Amino acid sequence: MALEGTAPPMRIMLDGCSMEPLIRWNQDYVTIVPPGTNLAVGDLVLISDKSAGRYVVHRIWKVNEGKALTWGDNCQEPDGWFPMDAIWGKVVLIERGKRTIHPDPGKGLRWARFWHKARPGYILCWRTKDAIVRRINKLKV
Repeated sequence: MALEGTAPPMRIMLDGCSMEPLIRWNQDYVTIVPPGTNLAVGDLVLISDKSAGRYVVHRIWKVNEGKALTWGDNCQEPDGWFPMDAIWGKVVLIERGKRTIHPDPGKGLRWARFWHKARPGYILCWRTKDAIVRRINKLKV
């Protein structure tokens, strides 16, 4: 249904810290709709990563010849290139308590670029009220 564009909006809580601090692990809900044809650099998308056997929500960094390069805001390296048909949804809303965030591709991409440069060598994981900082070389991926 997602690939045909007929799936209803889906509201879920994400597991993992790859999009922190924008989307907080086990705290924020995201609403995902079918991707449509108007995907842009900076959009947050749901990807079917068949090679890893999982689904991830990451940001589109580049688009080239029917493929998209995706990268989690809180990841050291990009995911790699995915065919556009591996994108199953687009995040249109983030809910944090009573606050709602409508992702803006342009602002989000600028923020992500800053965030990648500001914390080299670290991944931040927000759990409950405390931030846990882990060195990349100690993180088991």
